[in-house]
This record gives sequence, C-alpha cells and structure tokens, in this order.
Amino acid sequence: MKRYLIPAVFCFASAVIGANWTALTAAPSKLSTEDFTEIQRLLYTNHTGYDFAHRDNGKMWADTFLDNAVLDNPPSHLVGRKAIQEYSTTPLRNDPEYKLRHWTTTFHVTPHPEGAILSAFYIAVTNSGPKREMVIGATGRYESLVVKTKDGWRIKHHVVISEGA
Repeated sequence: MKRYLIPAVFCFASAVIGANWTALTAAPSKLSTEDFTEIQRLLYTNHTGYDFAHRDNGKMWADTFLDNAVLDNPPSHLVGRKAIQEYSTTPLRNDPEYKLRHWTTTFHVTPHPEGAILSAFYIAVTNSGPKREMVIGATGRYESLVVKTKDGWRIKHHVVISEGA
C-alpha cells in the first residue's frame, strides 16, 4: 500500500503545483474586438475632453479616469481624479486663448492581467506666437493601463512620454 500511496501523493502534489504555476504564468486573456474599440474610443474621448476642457470644466476628460487614477506627464505626477480634472483647466486659466488639439496615430492594445495596456503616438498642435497660429507643439506617445469597470473602460495609469517638439 505504501508503495502506491507515496507516488499518488507525489502525483497529486505535482498536479496542484503545476495548475497553480500555469495560472500564474498564463498569458493574459484576449481582448474582444468590442474591447479594442471601446479602449480606442476611451483615448479619443480623453483627448477631446482635454482639448475642450473649457466646455465642461474638464469633466469629460476626468470621466475617462478612475477615481484613484495616476497621471504621469513629466514633470507632473498627479494622483486622483480631482487633481487630474484640475490639470486640464489650468492652461485655460493661465491663458483664456489657449488651444491644444491632439492627433493620435498607431493605436495599439495589449492584454494585461488588470485589463489592457493602450499605446498610441500623438501630435499636439497648439496656438502660440504673436499671431496665435496653430503649430505642432509636441510629439510623443502614451502608455496607459486601462481597466474594465461597470461603467466601461477607464484609465488607471496614464503615462505621457514626450519625444520632442
């Protein structure tokens, strides 16, 4: 009996350990086409909300974030939806004529255990100079963790990586 019990216990333990290891190392679940589209729409809403923050005091932009979200746009590091919303209205308070428009390209979504990582390149056009012409102000990319909530996809951690003007 002992000679069967020890191998049986060993096999059972190996199966349990193997199952747990597989669960821990498994690739994140796949995203549906609908998820991809909703995440893309989230970024576009985020940009529109920021670009037109004067219309609603930055509410549309802030609504794309979780309440405890993080925004890293060096040198800024903001935590919480309230701080993030205020960030969108600061340029307008400092200069009521200020305009910024985002153009986003090369949109990509990768599954992540918490949701997804969205990345995209951006070109920001701003009005500057004595004639307030719209000119390319900055280029860069986003790398952001987004999560699915009962209200749809939201940004948990938004990272802006400037790559020059």
